[in-house]
Amino acid sequence: MLNDDDLNRYARQVIIPNFDEEGQEKLLKTKCLIVGAGGLGCPVALYASAAGFGYIEIFDQDIIEVSNLNRQIAHKNNHLGNNKAENLVEECLKINPNISIISRNKVFDEKIDISGFDIIFDCSDNPETKYILNYLSHKFKKILISGSAVQMEGQLAIWKSGMNADYPCYECIFPRTNQRAPITNCREAGIIGPITGLIGNMQVNEAIKEIAIKNYQSTAGNLFLYDGFAQTLDKIKLIKNYQCPICSDLAM
Repeated sequence: MLNDDDLNRYARQVIIPNFDEEGQEKLLKTKCLIVGAGGLGCPVALYASAAGFGYIEIFDQDIIEVSNLNRQIAHKNNHLGNNKAENLVEECLKINPNISIISRNKVFDEKIDISGFDIIFDCSDNPETKYILNYLSHKFKKILISGSAVQMEGQLAIWKSGMNADYPCYECIFPRTNQRAPITNCREAGIIGPITGLIGNMQVNEAIKEIAIKNYQSTAGNLFLYDGFAQTLDKIKLIKNYQCPICSDLAM
């Protein structure tokens, strides 16, 4: 049950239809994993903390560089050289000291146990981590909310293939290939802050709906594409690949 401090802190959320106090109680019991504490990880962690997700772990071993500051909004000039995950935790606690949030200064790999989490936020910036997160989320039947952003474009998808056999997984849509992939990282291709901020906030919005909103129809099975030049947001229905190595092997 919410205490008086909770009711005051989350007052503007609990009055939303189909959210109410029960929805907030669910958020406070939710355990989130955030992989990446950069352009996407910063808004995801800050807004998830503010919303009252009760337990959060953040993985990132990178240090803060001055070139990060145009978009990684939790990191400041006086934080240069600090670990991103550790600094992001400190900034989140300034917003909401009532949640449990810890940092992991290490690389995320397939050995990490995600079985205790409810929501997985993919805020990584490299394909290999995305494939690992997809594999683990499918295996342990977790909700994976994946974002990506480069230049003036962003993508968002909710993956629930391990929870529903009709939903595609990340590798169904983006299969591994030996061909050289196009440049998709910010270091080489460029990025502006509002794009990562928008996609990160959309990731948290989807998580809130998945956990707290009554009678919510999940948007899993769709890919959202944002174009910052045209100011458009497209929604594409995804088709499951039943020969996908993740879905076919783990379904056996």
